[in-house]
Amino acid sequence: MTKTTMNRRKNKGIAKERDSTRTGLVISIHHAEGIDNPSSYPSVINRNYRVLFWVNPDDQLATELASGSPNLAWNKKYCIELDEARDCRFLYVEVLRCGSSSESDPGTSNGWRLVGRAKIALPNLSGKTQGRYGLVRLEEDGYKAEGHIILSMELMKIDLS
Repeated sequence: MTKTTMNRRKNKGIAKERDSTRTGLVISIHHAEGIDNPSSYPSVINRNYRVLFWVNPDDQLATELASGSPNLAWNKKYCIELDEARDCRFLYVEVLRCGSSSESDPGTSNGWRLVGRAKIALPNLSGKTQGRYGLVRLEEDGYKAEGHIILSMELMKIDLS
């Protein structure tokens, strides 16, 4: 076997090793505070909420519905496999209220209303972060800071072999 052939075989082994690991983002969505405070939004009847989150807009995930206000709890863990070919630097989070079209402020024809959003920087590889992140909500006169989401994230290598 020639030296060139041996180097090619070694390089193929390296490529296979790289292909068997991916980067994953583990997200724990704990709870939210100060969402749709009943004293500020007395006309809101249905208080069911869901968190929609993503790193890439094409790969959105959502929590189960949680009820209550102004504080909600999900306490769920999710894993997103990151596409290393894309620019993955932020986690985008939206808290949505599931209402009905009969409410005075339906938001959209399907009854989903955005009540808060955040853009959160991802941790470094093999790093963890957790915190209470402020949410902003779109009002008639611009954005209003209101409520927080509490979550943790960990960026890690995932072995696919």
